[in-house]
Amino acid sequence: MRFDVMPVATEKQIAEIETAANHVWHNYYKDIFSPEQIDYMLEKYQSRAALRQQIADRNIYYMLLVDGELAGYMCYKNYGDHIFISRLYIKAEYRRQGLARRSMALFDNMTKGEEFSGIKKLRLHVERKNNFAINVYEHLGFHKVKSIDTDIGNGFYCNDYVMERKLNRIQGDNNG
Repeated sequence: MRFDVMPVATEKQIAEIETAANHVWHNYYKDIFSPEQIDYMLEKYQSRAALRQQIADRNIYYMLLVDGELAGYMCYKNYGDHIFISRLYIKAEYRRQGLARRSMALFDNMTKGEEFSGIKKLRLHVERKNNFAINVYEHLGFHKVKSIDTDIGNGFYCNDYVMERKLNRIQGDNNG
């Protein structure tokens, strides 16, 4: 299995992320949110217009590719002292294959550069009813920091845990 990431930059890639989001969210969140809330959240956060706006606001999207096929996607934003991971979604047929671990390793490797020297931790939000994701993130070294309830509009709420983990910067052989 070959794992690659590709930055999302073109309209075609944005459309692919929108399609993947619709597939993943309807499949994955069906036991957590109502179909109406899923549709509302997809339009608000994962429609082409929303994706374009997030990218314009310096959110970085990556396509997660397995053997050249779109297996999922992730999104993050650098806040200077931490990286906020707003999206990490993997299609059902690619789950339990280590893609979340490999995606997190990207952050550890990426943040070795000087432009990330102030970054001390990764942060994300996960729905409190999402036991599968909570277990995955805890296995990857994240811990729950607090609970938050967010009014996302239209009478809908997200009830999340804020989770964090320190970076595991992989150092080269520096003897000086």
